[in-house]
Amino acid sequence: MPRKAFVEDLQQAIASFSHPRTSDVNSGLEDGSLTFKYELLTHGGLVVTVQALVTDVGDYPSSHMYMIYTTSDNIPPEVSEGIEDVGTLHGLRVADMLSKVTKRLDKATAVWSQDRVNLDQDAMDGDEASAEASEAEFEEDSDAESIDAWSPKSSLHHIVASGNERNVASRAHSRSTVLNIRRRIRSDLLLAKEAGFRVGYLGGLLDDAEDFFITISIRVARLGISAEAMQAWHLNPQQYFILLLRYNSGYRPLEDLLKAKSGPQRAQHVLFRVGLSYRYNISLDAAIEAFSPTKTKDESQYQYEPIQNQGSDRSTRLLPCFIGSPLQELMNTRLLSIIGYRAALGCGWKGAEAWYTDHQGSNWSTDDGVDMKYYSADISSQAAALPKIVTNDHLIPGTTQPSFPLIAMQFALRHLVRCTEFCLVCHAPVEDDFEALKPYVCSKPLCLYQYMSFGFGPSIEHDIISQPHVVDLLTSFCYSSAASTRLKNLPIGLSLSVPAPALLPSVPGPAVYGSSGSMMDAHDSSAGAMEPEGLHAVQSTHTPRKYKAKFDQANMELIMPNGGPFLRPNQWIVLTFPSTIGECFHCRVTEALHPAVRLGPPINRASIHIDLALRAENAHPKPNQPFAAKPTPPLPQALTPAATPPRQLYGESTKYPEVEIIVYDQNFDDLSLKDKQATICTVLDTLPSVADMKEYLQSKHGKDMDLRKWQDRISPAAAGVLRWIIASNRSCIIEVDHIEGETSRASEERVTGMSQWMQFRFAQGAPDKEQRFIQSIRETTTTALYPTQYAWHGSPLYNWHSIVREGLHFQDKSHGRAYGHGVYHATDVRISLGYSGGYLTHDGQTFGTWPHSQLKIGQAVALNEIVNAPTQFVSSNPHLVIAQLDWIQTRYLFVKINASIKFDDEVQPSEACVQDPAFTPKGADGKSIVIPITAVSKSRRPVSKAVPKRDKRIKLGRGCQIDDAIMLSDDTDIEDLQILMSDDEEPEADPPQLEEAAMTAFVPGSLDQESLPLLEPPVYATSTGTKALQRELNSTLKTQDSRPAHELGWYINRELISNMYQWIIELHSFESHLPLAKDLKAKGLTSVVVEVRFGKEYPMTPPFVRIVRPRFLSFMAGGGGHVTAGGALCMELLTNSGWSAVSNMESVLLQVRLALSSTDPRPARLEQGPVGDYGVGEAIEAYVRACHAHGLYTLERRQQLYAHE
Repeated sequence: MPRKAFVEDLQQAIASFSHPRTSDVNSGLEDGSLTFKYELLTHGGLVVTVQALVTDVGDYPSSHMYMIYTTSDNIPPEVSEGIEDVGTLHGLRVADMLSKVTKRLDKATAVWSQDRVNLDQDAMDGDEASAEASEAEFEEDSDAESIDAWSPKSSLHHIVASGNERNVASRAHSRSTVLNIRRRIRSDLLLAKEAGFRVGYLGGLLDDAEDFFITISIRVARLGISAEAMQAWHLNPQQYFILLLRYNSGYRPLEDLLKAKSGPQRAQHVLFRVGLSYRYNISLDAAIEAFSPTKTKDESQYQYEPIQNQGSDRSTRLLPCFIGSPLQELMNTRLLSIIGYRAALGCGWKGAEAWYTDHQGSNWSTDDGVDMKYYSADISSQAAALPKIVTNDHLIPGTTQPSFPLIAMQFALRHLVRCTEFCLVCHAPVEDDFEALKPYVCSKPLCLYQYMSFGFGPSIEHDIISQPHVVDLLTSFCYSSAASTRLKNLPIGLSLSVPAPALLPSVPGPAVYGSSGSMMDAHDSSAGAMEPEGLHAVQSTHTPRKYKAKFDQANMELIMPNGGPFLRPNQWIVLTFPSTIGECFHCRVTEALHPAVRLGPPINRASIHIDLALRAENAHPKPNQPFAAKPTPPLPQALTPAATPPRQLYGESTKYPEVEIIVYDQNFDDLSLKDKQATICTVLDTLPSVADMKEYLQSKHGKDMDLRKWQDRISPAAAGVLRWIIASNRSCIIEVDHIEGETSRASEERVTGMSQWMQFRFAQGAPDKEQRFIQSIRETTTTALYPTQYAWHGSPLYNWHSIVREGLHFQDKSHGRAYGHGVYHATDVRISLGYSGGYLTHDGQTFGTWPHSQLKIGQAVALNEIVNAPTQFVSSNPHLVIAQLDWIQTRYLFVKINASIKFDDEVQPSEACVQDPAFTPKGADGKSIVIPITAVSKSRRPVSKAVPKRDKRIKLGRGCQIDDAIMLSDDTDIEDLQILMSDDEEPEADPPQLEEAAMTAFVPGSLDQESLPLLEPPVYATSTGTKALQRELNSTLKTQDSRPAHELGWYINRELISNMYQWIIELHSFESHLPLAKDLKAKGLTSVVVEVRFGKEYPMTPPFVRIVRPRFLSFMAGGGGHVTAGGALCMELLTNSGWSAVSNMESVLLQVRLALSSTDPRPARLEQGPVGDYGVGEAIEAYVRACHAHGLYTLERRQQLYAHE
């Protein structure tokens, strides 16, 4: 229980917490609070009482928050600022919190002590002269500047840093040094801002802190990514792509980072994370979590989230990105080195990255000359179509004081938007002649191994749950290709241990396992792909062999003879029976106590034709024949929801019959090409159905969702092949039909006229393929009434595994080229179906299809959109033969399934594509098909007449058009705006021009305070609160003096502030279209008068804000603007949960004004009738309600308020 844990930790701290100047740790008066006393070394040993309050004990001990404050009077300024420096603490145990607070107080008070102490080491080993110089600088600056403006965050206290580089150097900075650092920070971030990015920070960036975060972000909609690529990469145009930088040793400009010693130590000064968010900045907790070791481990394999609710907690989180892991690895290990190479060689990103790849780990010098290949232009069709913000390069020769955050963001975008051009492991450019919509690895086997082993690929578990039929489709395509010996690219380099195919029983039928275990088409023994370069079988010293053993079926145990193999737990074996024709069982070793070896549940290889033959034999069992129908004890069940049902493996002719064992000890890479393909079929035979895998994963309820942990059902080899099948798919395939059981729910994206075919949306090619297709239309059929047409492309089932990875091309001949070279199409699907078979049959049985497939695919055909220029085709009769691949864009994939699933083909799309009457494609029934308008990209869809002309769209690169609503930015936090403003010590801005003041009807200084019903000024005061409010007031008034009134929207009359804890503010210059502005004008008013009341605990607690004049329409009466009864404002910012001790009044006033301007759910309106004020009694009631609802103040504070009524 959280409360019990807090009480236990508190009691332990009371009994055992020890600190030289801390005493009397006790529980506080309020629930979840505690107090302790802290003795100062100065001020005659003054003792200060410090209090800590857990805002919600129910969150203890993980997600709770402490508020630290003091109730002592007349506390010294160093203690006040020390407590302010602590602020709020998150997720600490009581003892850890006490240690942190006392250490902060020690540091804060040490700067005021004549005998300064080193707080980070046991003995002071710094340079005394440096310390004296620091003291002199501090005293000199104190004369020129009030000490009240300082905070311990500025590191003026004497701290000797730890670490190799700062072992004896003082971290204390002079005032001028701090200002120089701030100016460089602002310069670097302003450059990023001017380049078009959003900038934010978390932590004490401007306070010379050691550890803090910077965020650089941009809307995904502005990256020029096509709709097809966004869908394939699981991006939403409304999201922000965020680069999160964490500095561990203070802010360092690029020059300092490059001067640091190269290697891992240099990279540790700044670390990177990338992700997505629905806001330009994230919360501090989210930033800390992003760098936690557990978070990094959990996100080693990307699992995207479907776009659903965008709650407040979701908007401040850093969501995973589809290539987050490889991109972070690239930036954390290589970025600074690559920038260094650019500076040394004077080349671009392409040359520096190539130099890194060629020379990493070696001593290099430019004295011997540099190959000109490193200066070659970075030519890319994708880059040419991208917007400037993505392709701009800040790191060009001649740039003075370059901005490292900007450079890092530009590098990140280079590898994000052009991700398909680079290997996800070695980051080298992939083959130039290969295009894909999804990123993958290069042809190096080691890259494939790391890609699969280190979790850089997609989450197959998520795909199985969200799109099970796509997984079924991809697995079936691979199986068909391997069964027909036409599988080219293979999972080389994964270190898969498989059973030797030469030892497996031969299988009768058209697909024959020969003496070598290879599977080949009996009708064409020469069929099959040539062995690709680099995939030849490797000579191995290991010779696979069979072993004999006795088998105890009742206990699923093997009794191994002397000299048998030494089996280990979790190793997989194959059991065969001498009298069985082609039958075998795969099992996992669960326990090995030789000679006894216990096995898991047996898995049948599931060859369909063999099952049928044996079923016929079992109808008339013969003596001593396997599968004889004799009762036997049941086999042990695996503790999984979809384990293969056990059955009797053999007749009981003997108690322990002899079996043969084949161990999974053959390295897959050592096999011949044909044996590799046969082995892929073997391991896929052992996989459960996708439905069973989905059921298993859903039984985990979101925890530990890893198929590799289903150890008794899926072998490591089968899991590895399945991951390779899904991860190597480089097309975007999305289910159109939503199948539930044996029925399919209607979808408006379904093409009508193909009633018995399952449909998938299908997109291929590089991310810029759609733009090249559109460009081809513009260049070829600009004035045509029908610029495109649709046609069918059919291909044998065994070709589709390569088609979804390589795209449509005409490099291979499958059916001859009687009408020329190109990709063949037909307008009648029945013609294309004649080329789309490919499965094998024998004696009426079907082979070459994955036996566990729910779909049982028999044929596949694609519907493509083509540039409508038949006169430029290679041939237009009887087939459409197109040689220009940029003229072809895949839209749909149709598969003929043998499952008993009924598709609803009666739903017509609400809007259909207009087709060329001369080339309208025909469906399976010979009638014209109807294609939904969603088949084409949004940029080419006709604009609905219902859309007003004023509804603008923003055009980006690659022909993307984005709605204004998506491009609207969320408000920038005032703290992030302040980081771009100058320091107080810098020259003041010019006062606003008089003509600018005339742009508003508001007249400053015209308010009569005597006419306002105000609360009595507070009588309480603390040095902490007073100093904080003095700084806030000075800063707020300075902002007011430097900006035009109509831009600022609020005004504070200095003469009306007689008590620092009570401010009178006027909000004015509301947008003229707002109902509130119209109501104010109708009543002859130019402002809304607001009273802001600060508590004694400020800035630990939020201020109370209420409206004094005029009266607003209550929410119950139809009003809005967050105004409640009594004029109080109901805003999360003004509650304990939404308030932050670092919030300033400028941001509060901005948020209050925005709340009054809000029209959601209803706009703010004034009460009808003459202008009225909120009375004092109403204000007190509103004040008490706020205290009661949010726990802002204690009962004592409320009683003080009532005493002044």
